[in-house]
Parts: sequence; structure tokens; C-alpha cells
Amino acid sequence: MTSAAAVPFHAGPELSRAINRTDFFRLLKAAAQHYNFDNFTLARISEAATPFGERDVVITNVAERRMSLFVKTLKEALGTAKARTAQFLTTPVHGKSAAIEGYPPDLVFNEFSGNTFLFIPLFTPEGRRYCLVLAGQRPEPDQGEVADILLDAMRIFDKLYEEILTQEISGRLTQRETEIVKWTSEGKTSAEIAIILGLSEHTVNSHITAAVRKLDAVNRVHMVAIALRNGLVS
Repeated sequence: MTSAAAVPFHAGPELSRAINRTDFFRLLKAAAQHYNFDNFTLARISEAATPFGERDVVITNVAERRMSLFVKTLKEALGTAKARTAQFLTTPVHGKSAAIEGYPPDLVFNEFSGNTFLFIPLFTPEGRRYCLVLAGQRPEPDQGEVADILLDAMRIFDKLYEEILTQEISGRLTQRETEIVKWTSEGKTSAEIAIILGLSEHTVNSHITAAVRKLDAVNRVHMVAIALRNGLVS
């Protein structure tokens, strides 16, 4: 086996070539899998919610309808004190959510129960706070593995900042976001837009989340209304 073949996907040449959300979705997914985690979520650190709200999510492979459960289980895994002070954390923290026996009282199955969660704080050059959360059915990482994951996360995040976050901070919609807002305004669902544009549904939802955030909207309907009012879509 050559040394090139031994380089993980997320740390190889694909990282330098990444320019859009689909590219970064693949990189983050590959990084999570490399370290035996099932789920990942990159989000802005929120001052209004602990540790972040659903509107703060940038890229994730967690289904939109399960995000609130994901965040709730993350809080449980970190513990009350760490979850409440997440916006002040500067080093990674991890914990394990309690396993359940059978189904919880509300009969909603929690697929994240018993998961190990790793919370990684990340920062832009201007000091804006983000985090990468990894979760999966695996043992808690040791100090050496946490250091490796942190280094990979920082490399991916730095490239993401360069290609995407700088535009988000400016408040301008990208061409892809404008396109997706337009299709949304025509009544298309995320699944339908994904088929039309040849993207994954997760990627479409990530674009919508970014557009909602940039336009300071509260949901998709509000996003479309603002875009129409401002002439961003016709």
C-alpha cells in the first residue's frame, strides 16, 4: 500500500479542492466515520440556546426532524454544567448519554441513546464561535485521539471558513442558496429540490438553514417572504 492510499479521505487532496457544502458534507462525514462516529453536526455557538439551537446548524447528517433530539441527548451526555457553559469552552469535551432499556415513556425511540458525544469548539479569525459535535456508538476517546480529531476538525473548518463562512458572515446569499430559495418559493420540498439539483437532501437543508440565518428569518416561509420582498427571487 502506498502512503497516498493510507491518507484518509478527509485529510487528502479532497480537502484542498473543497469549495461547496456538498464537498464539506463529504469531508465531515468521512472524518466522523474515520473515528467511528455515526453522526456529525457543525453549528454556530448560540448565546440564546445551550449549546446551540436548530437554527444555528451549518452542516449535519442528522435528519432535520431529529435535530432537537440530537441536541437534547448531547446536553445529557455533556452534563448540565458543561452544556450551559458551551459558549465559553475552548477545549474539546466528551461524554456518554445514558442507555435506555426498551422505549422511553413517550414511545419516541431515541437512536442517540447510549452514544458517545464529542464537542469540539472552533473559532473564526474574528473570534466567532462554532462547534463540531460527533456522536456514535463507540467508547469515549482518549486524550491522544481527541487531539487527532481536533486537528482534523480545525483543518476542515479553516477551509470551510475560507470558502463559505466568509460569505455567510457578509450576509450575501451564494448562487446555490439563491437557487434553492427560488425552488422553495415555488413550493418544492427539500427532497424535490435535491432531485432537481442533484444534491443530497441534507445538503439542501444546510443551504436553507444558511439562507434563513443570513436573511434573519425564523423559518422557511419567512425566508421566502423576505427574499421575495428584497427581490432576491422572482
